Amino acid sequence: MKLAVPRLNFAALFLIGLAVWLRAPMNAAGQTYEEKAIAAVLMGEAWSEGISGMTAVAEVIHQRVQDKRWTPLKVVSSRRGRVHAFSCLNRTTLDQLIAKFEAQPDFAKALQIAKTTCQTPSHLPGLTKTADHYSHVEEKPYWAKGHEPVVIIGQHAFYKLKRY
Repeated sequence: MKLAVPRLNFAALFLIGLAVWLRAPMNAAGQTYEEKAIAAVLMGEAWSEGISGMTAVAEVIHQRVQDKRWTPLKVVSSRRGRVHAFSCLNRTTLDQLIAKFEAQPDFAKALQIAKTTCQTPSHLPGLTKTADHYSHVEEKPYWAKGHEPVVIIGQHAFYKLKRY
C-alpha cells in the first residue's frame, strides 16, 4: 500500500518562507562565519527552490543539530569518507562556496534563514516535520530504501531516518 505524501502548495510555502524572512531584521554587520557557511549551503542545496526550499534544508540541518548535539557548522561540514553530508560541498570547500554565493542578491535571504537556524531555531516553521534527510524527488538513494517521504517540498522529498 502506497502512502499519500503531503505536498505543500507554492502559495503556502511562500507565505511560510516570508514569515521566517520577516521575523527578524537583517543585520549584515555581525554575521558569523557559521551563518555565512550555513547560508552558502542553503543556496548550494536549494537556491532554485526559493525561501521555502532553503528553509526546509535549514530545518534538516537543525534536526541533525538536535539529534547529534553538534553545531550547525559541524553538521554542514560533516562527511563520510570522501562524501560530504551536503552534496553541494563535494568537490569544493565551505570558503569557496561562500565566495561563490555571497555576492548573489538571494544570499541575504539565505543568510537570514541561516541566522534563524543558528540563533533562534524555534522560529523555523516546521515545514519538514522533523525530517533529517532529503533528496531530489526523482532520486531513490540507497538510504531511503523502505522509507516514504514525510513531505515533498518543491523538488525535494524529506525523510525521517535518524541515520547519517
